[in-house]
Amino acid sequence: MEGAWFDSVNRGFDYQRSRYWSLRGNAGGTLRWLPFALSLLLIAIPFLGEAQRAGWLPDGAAAMPFPESGSVTVENGVTRKRISSFLTIETADANAVVQLFDPASGRHIISVYVSKNDRIRVPVPQGTFRMRLIEGQKWHGPAHFFGSNTSYETVAELMSFEPRTGHIIDLHRRPDGNLKTRIMLTRPESL
Repeated sequence: MEGAWFDSVNRGFDYQRSRYWSLRGNAGGTLRWLPFALSLLLIAIPFLGEAQRAGWLPDGAAAMPFPESGSVTVENGVTRKRISSFLTIETADANAVVQLFDPASGRHIISVYVSKNDRIRVPVPQGTFRMRLIEGQKWHGPAHFFGSNTSYETVAELMSFEPRTGHIIDLHRRPDGNLKTRIMLTRPESL
């Protein structure tokens, strides 16, 4: 067969050799480490959240007293008749601010303050909300939260609160936990 793939000019070995030649040069050495670097990144991101919750990052700012456990900040438009559900929060070794947002507009609805190693139950409005978790050790107020050690996560699923029902949120981290969260790389908005 004339001009076919198997011609002496187009031998498969020569074709493969010149095609992969660029990967053997300087770029090949860098690309070889890419899977390893991505694997380290996937390990480092959750570790960063844990380091922030534990207060391991440097933080020289003066701490303020954390708000009383169970206290809330409520958005002005929430009426008392909408508040017919409840939220129970159990914290681990970090103070927490649990926030509910309107998923469509991103408007803040309610923030619940919970001291570390505590369990509280608060009434919340009925509806479907996006939940965000802010955790840390040294409180710097509602504008800066926990300073450089602010761990900020969003719950992957929307949370629905029906009348006279609620949710129990346990913030003890464990591999078999059912509260799936994503680390937010941005800072939380001040209240």
